[in-house]
Amino acid sequence: MLTSWMMLCWLSLATLIPSIGQSIREVPLRVQWDSMPARPATFRWVMPAVLIPAGVSLSPDYPNSHFDRFYVRSELQDKLHFRTHADDFLQYGPMAVWTGLSLAGVKGRSLPLDRAGIALMAHGIMSVVVLGLKEATHEGRPDGSDSFSFPSGHTALAFTGAGLLDREFGGASSLIPIGGYAMAATTGLLRMTNDKHWISDVLVGAGIGLLSSEIAYQVYPWLKRKIVRHKSKDF
Repeated sequence: MLTSWMMLCWLSLATLIPSIGQSIREVPLRVQWDSMPARPATFRWVMPAVLIPAGVSLSPDYPNSHFDRFYVRSELQDKLHFRTHADDFLQYGPMAVWTGLSLAGVKGRSLPLDRAGIALMAHGIMSVVVLGLKEATHEGRPDGSDSFSFPSGHTALAFTGAGLLDREFGGASSLIPIGGYAMAATTGLLRMTNDKHWISDVLVGAGIGLLSSEIAYQVYPWLKRKIVRHKSKDF
């Protein structure tokens, strides 16, 4: 089952490449230029609300819970025992696509300057939360290399990029967010097959990434209005 999922993720990436090229040609004709992001769909808030509690409940340190430590890890290491550095590069995949579409002049939900501000805010929120939790929890990695396992920073970064890609360019083509989430999900899976993270680390990291992008899309417009209003009063 896990092997099939990995194959599906990589096939999604393969089909995404020509689709992005087609989308770049078609988007300016189909997507309206919007100065501020649209209101997010409900599922974008529901997913973090599901992933984060699920990850916490599956943690190897959670009372009476051995699912993460003794079942998921053992199954992965027995059936998918390999090591790769692909996750170190794939974590940047969604943001690389986001950057490429932005540089290509594809019109998204927000103006280019606002788009950059939202991305910086989302990554700032994600970094503070992830690093803070790593320092606070000192969860040991499955391979015993260090005690900064919880949550998965690679997964959080990948899902932050996937969330931004979905919110900004999801209206251009459904294949664009699908490709972004495929890269993010593959990153999380590879972190587990590399024996660097428990499934709880990956689930919580994914939830933090998605939540960070949504918070940025909600907070940035409010913050921008406050700054513009303050400058207008000073003027």
